[in-house]
Amino acid sequence: MYFSSILVILAVSSTAIAGPLVAKRDTLEIINNCSVQGTMALTFDDGPYIYEQQVSDVLEGSKGTFFFNGNNYVCIYDRVDEIRSLFAAGHTIGSHTWDHPDLTKLSESDIHSELSKLEEAFIRILGLKPLYFRPPYGSINDNVLNVLRARGYKKVILWSDDTGDSLGQPPSYSEELLETVAGDYPNPHLVLAHSTISTTPSEVILQSAPKLKGAGYQLMTVNDCIGDSDYPYEIVGQPGIKDQTWTC
Repeated sequence: MYFSSILVILAVSSTAIAGPLVAKRDTLEIINNCSVQGTMALTFDDGPYIYEQQVSDVLEGSKGTFFFNGNNYVCIYDRVDEIRSLFAAGHTIGSHTWDHPDLTKLSESDIHSELSKLEEAFIRILGLKPLYFRPPYGSINDNVLNVLRARGYKKVILWSDDTGDSLGQPPSYSEELLETVAGDYPNPHLVLAHSTISTTPSEVILQSAPKLKGAGYQLMTVNDCIGDSDYPYEIVGQPGIKDQTWTC
């Protein structure tokens, strides 16, 4: 998955550069690694579901980044309190499309729809529109990037390391990968995991986070680990009050 992500980035960037791979597209950047030495971002895709609070708990004060769908495992409107709690705790929340399609297979209008429906949900729930986006499957092309840019997104976040949890890899595989990462200190890493897999918080993060911290890593949000001082959201208004229209 990591190798394929690199190929995707190279396909949309004419110049490969050393270090963390970043392709500048006007104000839109494609990022596949942290850039601040000694830092690591643990990122969690495909929620909201039922394990996000457990992820937050086992991080024990460290911050993660959650890329949420609108209607994947559950409807986002069924997890309003949990999303607000994660946001209040200082975790970063980003967009992962409404229902997790491969955007490169959609028309421009359908891509807009995938993004706008989720934006509406975030504005209702948080009063904010996330400016960080992770494409399902790490799949992007010029059409996708053009739509993201037009909608004001600032960062497309890929990853440097995949725990393999969503691919059916056992916790032992993920823990071994993160143990290898711990041995790479202080080089930064941006790790892909999923908050929809029960063993990710209960085994993988529970066992690995203390080892990563013990090696010297600071576990932080993606925006912090890339040194982005800008707010990762567009402030739109006040959070709404849930009513019968908040459905998927």
